[in-house]
Amino acid sequence: MTCAPPSESISKSGFASLLFRKLKTLLSNPRTLMRYVNAKYEALYQARLNSLWSQQDYVLSNMGLCDKAFYEANKSVTEIEHQVGRYLNMKNICEEIVATGLEGDVVEFGTWQGLGLILLSRCFSGDRTRRKLIGIDSFEGLPESSTVWRKGTFSNTSIEEVKRNTESKMGPNDRLSVELIKGWFSDRAVEEELSALCKEIALVHFDADLGSSTTQALALIQPYLINRTKPVYFLFDDWGCHPDEVPDAFLNWLSGARATLSLQAHKLCSTRFTRYYKITFNH
Repeated sequence: MTCAPPSESISKSGFASLLFRKLKTLLSNPRTLMRYVNAKYEALYQARLNSLWSQQDYVLSNMGLCDKAFYEANKSVTEIEHQVGRYLNMKNICEEIVATGLEGDVVEFGTWQGLGLILLSRCFSGDRTRRKLIGIDSFEGLPESSTVWRKGTFSNTSIEEVKRNTESKMGPNDRLSVELIKGWFSDRAVEEELSALCKEIALVHFDADLGSSTTQALALIQPYLINRTKPVYFLFDDWGCHPDEVPDAFLNWLSGARATLSLQAHKLCSTRFTRYYKITFNH
């Protein structure tokens, strides 16, 4: 039984008496007791599932479960709704990219331990177009504190760890290659390295958590959108974490880009924490 802690105005004996009465009610009514036990079991089961699906290795080893039926049956579990939901949405978008013959690389801002790149590689497993999967990260955690985020969060990674993870866990496609860029998005060296590696972009995965970092990432992508005629896909993680972070950054950027770049943003799909767009151009 979940009981609220006693307030300062309730004595220990009074609280014990209240607890005893509630226990007596449960024990005297088998149906009530069974409902209570079932509810507790369900809560514990969902908490366990939530814990498992927050672990990268568990997510990757259970990709075979990730179909729509499994998602619909388990989407009340926060991490399943997020991990399975975003994977299915990624897969649909990547299949559309392949079906339409859209060329270009995949760029990810905020790679952490490599899960996003690995999921995307599996979504492109049947693609025969040569593409680079380019991950950009400081590998030092978040650069600042803001709203729900704290400076240094996600520092439990390294470029060497991501290399090991992607080499061992990527989808089976020899036409995909991984390139990693270490640095802050505002660094001139990051801009230069990205420009040298990538000439055309098909999809951008924004997983940078902070509004400021997302704004910097959008600035790095903007040169690739000038005079563009083919669509490009923007996939935002952390959309649902705080409205003043990723959503605010994108919508502020979009208000100017609609005119300067002659583009439109079409919402394709979302989960609790993600939102994915198709960007088209009016040239």
